[in-house]
Amino acid sequence: MSDGPDSASAVEAAPLIVGVDGSERSHDALALAVQLAEPGQRLVLAHVHPYGELSDLLSGEDYERLVREVAESTLSAAQATLPPATERGMRLVSNRSPAAGLHGLAGDVGAALIAVGSSHRSGLGRVFAGSVAESVLAGAPVPVAVAPRGLAGSEDSIRIVGCGFDGSPEAHEALAWAADMAGRRRARLEVLAVHTRIAFGDVSTAGALGYRSADDTLRRTLEKQMRDAIASIGPGVEVSARLLDGDPSTALVDASTELDLLALGSRGYGPVRTVLLGSVSRRLVRDGACSVVVLPRGASATRCDAAQRPESAGRGRER
Repeated sequence: MSDGPDSASAVEAAPLIVGVDGSERSHDALALAVQLAEPGQRLVLAHVHPYGELSDLLSGEDYERLVREVAESTLSAAQATLPPATERGMRLVSNRSPAAGLHGLAGDVGAALIAVGSSHRSGLGRVFAGSVAESVLAGAPVPVAVAPRGLAGSEDSIRIVGCGFDGSPEAHEALAWAADMAGRRRARLEVLAVHTRIAFGDVSTAGALGYRSADDTLRRTLEKQMRDAIASIGPGVEVSARLLDGDPSTALVDASTELDLLALGSRGYGPVRTVLLGSVSRRLVRDGACSVVVLPRGASATRCDAAQRPESAGRGRER
């Protein structure tokens, strides 16, 4: 008799939710989900619709036909993007709010992640989270991945995984997620920290090594935090680190041109286990040049819950 699955295997089995609506951004979200999925990991294609309000106005047969046609057309539009062997299911979720529908479904199925596409206003190869994607990001109970426009038409794979690091607990959680992703993909992990000069930063401070400016002290502290965090990463992951100077948002947007995926933690306050965009993550999901993943606070606890939570029937209808 075999032992039950360990937590790592259970996390791998947690499905990925892909927000789909038949548009080009759906194809990009699907392409990103395929990149992120482990072999055999299930994709749940979720189409959130407001048609539930029509159930009292249409006959049961007419309503069923409407729902069936929506499911068939949405799934048909996704087939060209998904590799034939990809395990998938279709869920129709009745909710006036796409974000609320996806959040609820993520909790119901114990999802590992929600993938969405960029707005049609995004430049080719750039992330631009439109109103729906930003709503999905706000308060999501699991990591949210935003695909750049045109990802579905490229042959890119995940070769370099970046992680924005500022020494916070949320940054450590993002680094753990990024290191795990890089290890599974045999990709290189690049940790990026950004030091921003402060007003009156030239004022000297005394320390064990003599006098140095406050800016220099802060920069060295950030560098040490980054090096210590990297040292805690297990073997088997190729890691490089860069300490940049300037505005964090601008520096990370510029660095994203050299990455295939960038992981960020949520803002350091707000509800635990929910995504909360700060100024840096908000800029990256609007201007980034690669796929961006924003993790909720308490992401490690969320992963444990997802590993233990069985998939339920939940909201929505799977076809």
